[in-house]
Amino acid sequence: MNEPKNSKIISKSKHFPILLMVSNDLTRDYLLDLLKENDFYHIMMRNPSELLQALREQNIAIVFVDCEAVTGYGAGIYAKVKVACPSCRVILFGDRAHLRNKSHRDLIKEAMDMGVYACILAPYEEWEVLSMVRHIFTKGNAKHNKITLK
Repeated sequence: MNEPKNSKIISKSKHFPILLMVSNDLTRDYLLDLLKENDFYHIMMRNPSELLQALREQNIAIVFVDCEAVTGYGAGIYAKVKVACPSCRVILFGDRAHLRNKSHRDLIKEAMDMGVYACILAPYEEWEVLSMVRHIFTKGNAKHNKITLK
């Protein structure tokens, strides 16, 4: 399918949000701007309790977390997300500098082992984030018929 270069994914339903639990200020601001610019329905989460409560009310969602949030709240957040919303997809955002640090490499490896959908390393290219979300939304559209691609 050939789509115009400037096409956007527009979430027509608040039942398929992007939930952000991102501790790094620069990453959070970048992602919020990108989501707003592309008309995504998104909610900023302050802590794991708020995230899990929001997920219990969803059939499907995309969850953005960063390494700082996972380091602060623990890697068990992945399992809790899966229990609260089995259809949810988690995308972990990290820094390439983390690859030089064994504990951060292990954090990324553990995330992938625990079923995180994807890990995106900085610098976060717009096309990279949007392509990942587009893929998830397209699969969600087939199952839930709540997302429209324009």
